[in-house]
Amino acid sequence: MRFNYHGQEARLSWFTQELVTTSLDTVYGRELLCRGYITETGAQIPMEALISYLYLHSEILLTMTCQQIRDSCDHQPLGGKSISSWSNIGGPLIAEQHLFRQLWRDSLRSLSPLQKQALVLEICESDIGDEQVIERVAFLKKKGFMIAMDDFGAGHSNLLRLNQAEFDIIKLDLNLLSQVPSDLWAASFYREIVNLCASKGCLIVAEGVETPAQSDFVRWAGVDLIQGYLYSTPELWVDSVTKTAYQQPIRA
Repeated sequence: MRFNYHGQEARLSWFTQELVTTSLDTVYGRELLCRGYITETGAQIPMEALISYLYLHSEILLTMTCQQIRDSCDHQPLGGKSISSWSNIGGPLIAEQHLFRQLWRDSLRSLSPLQKQALVLEICESDIGDEQVIERVAFLKKKGFMIAMDDFGAGHSNLLRLNQAEFDIIKLDLNLLSQVPSDLWAASFYREIVNLCASKGCLIVAEGVETPAQSDFVRWAGVDLIQGYLYSTPELWVDSVTKTAYQQPIRA
């Protein structure tokens, strides 16, 4: 997918990062990520700048998200293994009615029940701001999609958001692990958040696991899935311009 980035031609490529079970012997899913590059020089666009640009240019964000979902459904893992694909739904697409309707019409409505079961839609905690967003989350769940709250615990989190919408999965923000397990208070706080999320009956994902000590801690704390550089770094999967698929072998 090519797009105009501040007057320069740019392109997007898809990467994936695996989520593993806490038993560490099974790949549960793969999150589909995007990276942006300036076409002429090949230089990567910094992620913070890219996300800000996409949020300001919501039509590009919509096109990208629809293409990601189509690519995710078209390219299944090797061997026909059942591995879920996780796709981010950017704030404007869930907050603005006309964009949500277009996302539903162009990408989500036509998916089969099996495709829906293999797809997890991620929505950032910070994008859950009003009753309309909560109603759209409920609509997607009613239609058979699994919904994850992403980056829970980032910034000034409002724990009451757990009661505002029924999520299937809670992904704990990587910054919650920055002082764990060396800092006793941070470790205790993390454990309490896991207990709180578990009381809602959600699957819990520990994001940002980078060390064996962190892995040991989050498994002790009771999370269900782990995502982080210790077990998986983002790997090129689909070039959105050439449509070349790079299927990844499942690692035990």
